[in-house]
Amino acid sequence: MKKYTFKPYNPKFPKLFEKEKERIAAHIGNALIEHIGSTALPGLGGKGIIDIAIKTSKEEIQHLSQKLQQIGYVFRESASTSERYFFRIDLPDEEEGTRRYHVHLILEESREWDRMILFREYLKQNKEELEKYADTKRKAAEEVNDDGEKYRELKAPIIEEILKKAAKEGAI
Repeated sequence: MKKYTFKPYNPKFPKLFEKEKERIAAHIGNALIEHIGSTALPGLGGKGIIDIAIKTSKEEIQHLSQKLQQIGYVFRESASTSERYFFRIDLPDEEEGTRRYHVHLILEESREWDRMILFREYLKQNKEELEKYADTKRKAAEEVNDDGEKYRELKAPIIEEILKKAAKEGAI
């Protein structure tokens, strides 16, 4: 199975997010949980992974990390940073058999949270930019042959370009 693919947007993505958000919230309590990534953007398309961002404090990050692992999420140290802990889980899915979910546990003082939300909101408001980003993702998926580093490298310039435009225009 090819890891980096480009599938059309599925209108079920928000429902899948909401269901998993409820499951997570039942275990971690009151935290800000947001739907991010390509599945949060109608019309974008991508790998079909449901990306979830959770905002947390330095004091709570270890506790929330443990709670996520207790409900089946696998901590991926190699994909984490000092400001963002990364987790993944594969859950049963009616259409795909299994669907991957990513959780990004992000420190509240990190710029990463603001950048993710700014990026999402700007693309929601700018169809032309969304289409350019979709085209870049499609081409990157075709070129990388399952090389995640190269996939991210090919997308990085347009992501930075979009973030600069969003900041300049005060998207949020």
